Amino acid sequence: MKDNTLETQIRLLTLQVESWKKLHDFITYALDKSKPIISADQERQFTEIRGILLQETEHVFNELDLVAELSGKAMNVLQRASSIRGVRELSVEETRRLESDWNAVFTKIGVIQGQLKSRRRELLGRSVLMQSLAGLFGRRAAAR
Repeated sequence: MKDNTLETQIRLLTLQVESWKKLHDFITYALDKSKPIISADQERQFTEIRGILLQETEHVFNELDLVAELSGKAMNVLQRASSIRGVRELSVEETRRLESDWNAVFTKIGVIQGQLKSRRRELLGRSVLMQSLAGLFGRRAAAR
């Protein structure tokens, strides 16, 4: 049995997880002072990922009823991480908050994604069982 709503939620979260990972890569790069100066291309890529998250996060969180739990933390991350250069210039305390909020959002969407995938496996298991039962009972009914 396939649940289209469940499949859509998994797809939405998978895209969110990938975007949050990419954002983290840029944040990590920016915080490493030993890395060379940021290029215009890196800033453009960062802005694209940030833009995707700004546009999609509220929609995804609404779809999964996570707005109250995660919206504030997600927006804190996206506001603090306004650019790679801006991240590089954050104070130690702001950096800790950024990392903490990013981790809270990433962990929660990862957990929810895992729960949805478990539900998918459960539904698939049920459909296999139902098909087997239908085949078993269908053969008995036909034999009578």
